[in-house]
Amino acid sequence: MIRTGLFEKNHLLTLKAAVEAYARRHEVTAQNIANVETEGYRARRLKFEELLAGSGPSIEGYRTDPDHFAIGRRGAPDVQPEAVRRGTGYDNGTNDVDIDQEMAELATNDLSYRLATRLLSGSYSRLQTAITGRIR
Repeated sequence: MIRTGLFEKNHLLTLKAAVEAYARRHEVTAQNIANVETEGYRARRLKFEELLAGSGPSIEGYRTDPDHFAIGRRGAPDVQPEAVRRGTGYDNGTNDVDIDQEMAELATNDLSYRLATRLLSGSYSRLQTAITGRIR
């Protein structure tokens, strides 16, 4: 079987997982910004890329039933983002939220989200073109 990547299921699933993770990261960062003056609040961050680095292509066992245990490492679409304490040691006098760092994180995350959605949209557009046979 020739693999072109056009109909590669994992490609679309990975992009969907990334879009969901960036949306969740936006929520966590927005919470940090909203609580910048809340006494005792502890800033959080979303771990996704670190978890994603531990996944990836590997030998995977063939499962004949969905209830069977998976053999091999998790694939990228199976990685679930995790909210953890930021722990920067920063102190603004009320809590540990560094507003400058949070705003930079928000801007970076926005760019990542836009890129992932654009790639996902392009993938679906190519699929639509392949199915309908029309070129725009």
